[in-house]
Amino acid sequence: MKKELTLEALKEKIETDFLILLTEEYGYREWFWFPNMNEEKLLEWWENLESVDPYFMTPEPLEGWLVEMNEALADLYSQLRNSKQYIMAHLHCNDDSYIKLPNGEIVHHKGYIKE
Repeated sequence: MKKELTLEALKEKIETDFLILLTEEYGYREWFWFPNMNEEKLLEWWENLESVDPYFMTPEPLEGWLVEMNEALADLYSQLRNSKQYIMAHLHCNDDSYIKLPNGEIVHHKGYIKE
Protein backbone atom coordinates (compact mmCIF):
# COMPACT_ATOMS: atom_id res chain seq x y z
CA MET A 1 0.00 0.00 0.00
CA LYS A 2 1.43 3.37 -1.00
CA LYS A 3 1.82 5.84 1.86
CA GLU A 4 2.92 9.44 2.14
CA LEU A 5 5.24 10.19 5.06
CA THR A 6 7.21 13.23 6.12
CA LEU A 7 10.96 12.89 6.42
CA GLU A 8 10.74 12.80 10.21
CA ALA A 9 7.95 10.21 10.23
CA LEU A 10 9.91 8.07 7.77
CA LYS A 11 13.04 8.24 9.93
CA GLU A 12 11.00 7.08 12.93
CA LYS A 13 9.53 4.18 10.96
CA ILE A 14 13.01 3.13 9.81
CA GLU A 15 14.06 2.90 13.46
CA THR A 16 11.29 0.46 14.33
CA ASP A 17 10.35 -1.43 11.15
CA PHE A 18 12.04 -3.76 8.66
CA LEU A 19 13.08 -1.74 5.59
CA ILE A 20 13.96 -2.71 2.04
CA LEU A 21 15.29 -0.16 -0.44
CA LEU A 22 13.43 -0.94 -3.64
CA THR A 23 14.36 0.17 -7.14
CA GLU A 24 11.71 -0.14 -9.79
CA GLU A 25 12.78 -0.73 -13.40
CA TYR A 26 16.42 0.43 -13.31
CA GLY A 27 15.71 3.60 -11.35
CA TYR A 28 12.36 4.56 -12.91
CA ARG A 29 11.16 5.00 -9.33
CA GLU A 30 12.67 4.20 -5.95
CA TRP A 31 10.80 3.22 -2.82
CA PHE A 32 11.18 2.67 0.89
CA TRP A 33 9.39 -0.68 1.35
CA PHE A 34 8.28 -1.82 4.79
CA PRO A 35 6.95 -5.35 4.17
CA ASN A 36 4.59 -7.01 6.60
CA MET A 37 7.18 -9.70 7.30
CA ASN A 38 10.64 -10.12 8.76
CA GLU A 39 13.76 -10.94 6.72
CA GLU A 40 13.32 -14.70 7.02
CA LYS A 41 9.70 -14.58 5.82
CA LEU A 42 10.61 -12.13 3.05
CA LEU A 43 13.26 -14.45 1.65
CA GLU A 44 10.92 -17.44 1.92
CA TRP A 45 8.20 -15.50 0.05
CA TRP A 46 10.66 -14.28 -2.59
CA GLU A 47 12.23 -17.68 -3.21
CA ASN A 48 8.73 -19.14 -3.76
CA LEU A 49 7.47 -16.32 -5.99
CA GLU A 50 6.61 -17.77 -9.41
CA SER A 51 6.62 -14.42 -11.25
CA VAL A 52 7.11 -10.72 -10.64
CA ASP A 53 4.50 -9.92 -13.30
CA PRO A 54 1.93 -8.66 -10.74
CA TYR A 55 4.44 -5.92 -9.83
CA PHE A 56 5.56 -5.01 -13.37
CA MET A 57 3.54 -1.80 -13.74
CA THR A 58 3.94 -0.77 -10.10
CA PRO A 59 5.17 -2.34 -6.86
CA GLU A 60 2.11 -1.02 -5.03
CA PRO A 61 0.46 -4.49 -4.75
CA LEU A 62 3.38 -5.62 -2.53
CA GLU A 63 2.53 -6.43 1.09
CA GLY A 64 3.18 -3.68 3.59
CA TRP A 65 3.89 0.02 3.18
CA LEU A 66 5.57 1.63 0.20
CA VAL A 67 6.83 5.18 0.42
CA GLU A 68 7.89 6.59 -2.93
CA MET A 69 11.22 8.39 -2.84
CA ASN A 70 10.82 12.05 -3.72
CA GLU A 71 13.02 15.14 -3.60
CA ALA A 72 12.49 15.60 0.14
CA LEU A 73 13.48 11.98 0.82
CA ALA A 74 16.26 11.59 -1.77
CA ASP A 75 19.19 12.35 0.55
CA LEU A 76 17.97 9.84 3.13
CA TYR A 77 17.46 7.16 0.46
CA SER A 78 20.97 7.75 -0.86
CA GLN A 79 22.51 7.65 2.63
CA LEU A 80 20.76 4.39 3.48
CA ARG A 81 21.68 2.80 0.14
CA ASN A 82 25.33 3.82 0.50
CA SER A 83 25.48 2.46 4.06
CA LYS A 84 25.08 -1.08 2.65
CA GLN A 85 23.26 -2.06 5.86
CA TYR A 86 19.88 -2.62 4.26
CA ILE A 87 18.42 -5.19 1.91
CA MET A 88 18.02 -3.77 -1.55
CA ALA A 89 15.73 -5.04 -4.26
CA HIS A 90 15.27 -4.47 -7.96
CA LEU A 91 11.84 -5.15 -9.40
CA HIS A 92 11.07 -5.25 -13.12
CA CYS A 93 10.87 -8.50 -15.11
CA ASN A 94 11.42 -12.19 -14.37
CA ASP A 95 14.90 -12.07 -15.93
CA ASP A 96 16.30 -9.15 -13.94
CA SER A 97 14.53 -8.86 -10.57
CA TYR A 98 16.44 -9.71 -7.42
CA ILE A 99 16.96 -9.09 -3.74
CA LYS A 100 20.45 -8.10 -2.63
CA LEU A 101 21.42 -8.79 0.97
CA PRO A 102 23.74 -6.45 2.87
CA ASN A 103 26.59 -8.97 2.44
CA GLY A 104 26.23 -8.67 -1.35
CA GLU A 105 24.50 -12.01 -1.91
CA ILE A 106 21.92 -11.89 -4.73
CA VAL A 107 18.71 -13.86 -4.26
CA HIS A 108 16.49 -14.60 -7.26
CA HIS A 109 12.82 -15.50 -7.11
CA LYS A 110 11.56 -18.94 -8.11
CA GLY A 111 10.42 -17.76 -11.54
CA TYR A 112 13.73 -16.11 -12.39
CA ILE A 113 14.60 -16.62 -16.05
CA LYS A 114 18.33 -16.75 -16.65
CA GLU A 115 19.28 -15.17 -19.96
